[in-house]
Amino acid sequence: MKLQYLGHSAFLFSDSQNRTILIDPFLTGNPLSPVKASQVKADYIILTHAHSDHIGDALTIADKRKTTIICVVELASIISKNGYNTHPLQIGGAFQFPFGKVKMVTAFHGSSTSNGLYAGLAAGVVFKLDHKTIYHCGDTGIFGDMKLIGEIDKIDVLLIPIGGNYTMDIDDAVRAVSLIQPELAIPMHYNT
Repeated sequence: MKLQYLGHSAFLFSDSQNRTILIDPFLTGNPLSPVKASQVKADYIILTHAHSDHIGDALTIADKRKTTIICVVELASIISKNGYNTHPLQIGGAFQFPFGKVKMVTAFHGSSTSNGLYAGLAAGVVFKLDHKTIYHCGDTGIFGDMKLIGEIDKIDVLLIPIGGNYTMDIDDAVRAVSLIQPELAIPMHYNT
């Protein structure tokens, strides 16, 4: 498994079979992104919620014939109306994709499109890739069930927001890491 941080909450993963999974691809306008949207290809795009700093360049990067966009049901409905291939999930739901299992979990945050459409609940995502379990918290505050998520799915890599204001801050993130007990915690959603 390879992991590349693209700034903000965006990450690009590739597995041992060269399948690529892109999460929350806010690249254009992201001061920390080392790449442009035109330089990124994705077999799968996972969206934690509909805010523009998470959907970002998803629809620019997605190939309508080949890329599967994985997100909550309401957001998938909005995206699929434009001809994109989506796989809707709901909080607590999971699906086995060719690269591994993806499960949507709780996040405490809003989720609406840039023009104000309700786009379902914000989510975190737990997924398997090359025998590793990754938990991308999405935008969220700390909550007690993070401990349960860590117990159910032993987390190898935790991607956790630390920016404050719109998400938990560093102090809450440190406490969340102690609840989840990952092998590795990587901060995100800061300095942008």
